[in-house]
Amino acid sequence: MRAGYFKDVDAIIYLHIGETLTTGYGVQNYAAISSVFTFHGKTAHGAVNPWDGKDAVDAVELMSIGFDKLREHLRPTYRAHRTITVGGIQPNIIPDTGQIWWFVRDASMPAAKETYDKLLKVAEGAALMTGTTWDVKYAASAWPQLGSKSLAEAIQKNIDAVGMPKWTEVEDSFAKDFQKAAEKPVVGLRTAPTPLGGRPQSYSSNDSGDVSWVVPAGILNFPASVPGIGYHEWKAAVTPVSSISHKGQVVGAKVLAGSIIDLLTSPELLQKARAEFEVESKRTPYFSLLPPDAQPDLELNRIEMEKYRGDMRKLYLNKTPRFN
Repeated sequence: MRAGYFKDVDAIIYLHIGETLTTGYGVQNYAAISSVFTFHGKTAHGAVNPWDGKDAVDAVELMSIGFDKLREHLRPTYRAHRTITVGGIQPNIIPDTGQIWWFVRDASMPAAKETYDKLLKVAEGAALMTGTTWDVKYAASAWPQLGSKSLAEAIQKNIDAVGMPKWTEVEDSFAKDFQKAAEKPVVGLRTAPTPLGGRPQSYSSNDSGDVSWVVPAGILNFPASVPGIGYHEWKAAVTPVSSISHKGQVVGAKVLAGSIIDLLTSPELLQKARAEFEVESKRTPYFSLLPPDAQPDLELNRIEMEKYRGDMRKLYLNKTPRFN
């Protein structure tokens, strides 16, 4: 965005898997800020001379506890979660390094930034209490997606024209069995699109959200998953190779194609979307949290993935699904 790659773009359409055909407008999900905090202390033997040590993992724990004490005073909309990524070597060695990875979220980026700034102060306090030093490495950030009402109305017309897939009894029965096994409400597959305006702001975040604050954006979800099955767990990998997903992708492609044709053939639609965007985007002026020298972490999770790769390969489909 800062480099101006989207300055000549008229509009974009976000596409994402979902459990029904739906679009929306306004702020559609959550802002997120992700950073890794590393504390540096001094090692010592835990029994022989612990008084010479400065425990970096103590600082990690105090940071976590300190933020927990702050939660009572934060906005009801906030979210914050962390994992300890470096927690020492063995019990009798006072660790000279400790590390904790945080995500901070909220309904808007200014609100998320406000909480994140408080988190920095908590880290500073944890270091002071333990006599350690600390540094923080930016990992990622994302603004919530800002959906255009004008584009949503155009997309909704195509949703209503295409309609939901015609599920078979076998597909619906599979979905119900899946929901029961996952201890989710047994509702089967959705049979009707979501009416315009019926999509609430979600609590998840998407790393493409920033784009919608520099370009008018449409949003489209297509029905290719079983309702109630969360995406960030292993069960989410079951449906994408099924006829349910295939049918959902087909109707999603039709809606997407129709909406793109509307954008290409209707200058009035683009003008209306741009005028609306100029008003809505000024309500919360965009700013980037990305440091000038930030680089994508291409090695993130590589070790963890390779650890399980052999067992995962045994379950690979190893063929291209074909549907009539």
